[in-house]
Amino acid sequence: MRVRDHIALSTAGAAALAPWAGRRALGAWAASILIDIDHYLWFSVHERQVSPRRAVRFFNQPDAPHHPATRVLHHPTTLLAVALLGTRRRAALPVALGMAFHVALDVQHERRLRDMRTSAMRRDDFTCQACGVPGRPVTSHVWRQPRLLPSYRMQDVVTLCTSCHEAAHADA
Repeated sequence: MRVRDHIALSTAGAAALAPWAGRRALGAWAASILIDIDHYLWFSVHERQVSPRRAVRFFNQPDAPHHPATRVLHHPTTLLAVALLGTRRRAALPVALGMAFHVALDVQHERRLRDMRTSAMRRDDFTCQACGVPGRPVTSHVWRQPRLLPSYRMQDVVTLCTSCHEAAHADA
């Protein structure tokens, strides 16, 4: 899920939480956004660059790396550790809640994208819709996204071969 989508959904979640949590809702909000720092840190070490803009481009490329180190803060063990810390330090509870909210959004997003992409490839009979090459390796490409919040509509997904998929990202 894109950073701006996480910001919008986390802001709505913190606003809904604020009547019960008061200012602690800000901790949940910040944690739900800053949890993605693990992606940026991995990028900075791996690519030897400190540019947030380049990091966003890097993770938006076709078949971006899914190295486990890019998700250290998203790991269930980390979430459990922060939640357990919250039993000792009350200030950590909103942090754990924000992190869990972020991970839940990611899990739901990935599941919906996977289902949509599988359906699109079946719909297109595993044939590249740009060059017409049938069979594998093909992938699906979300060619149109709203400016805010992801779309899971089938008409926004197209099946492409590897080279056409790379070209689609180069043109974006």
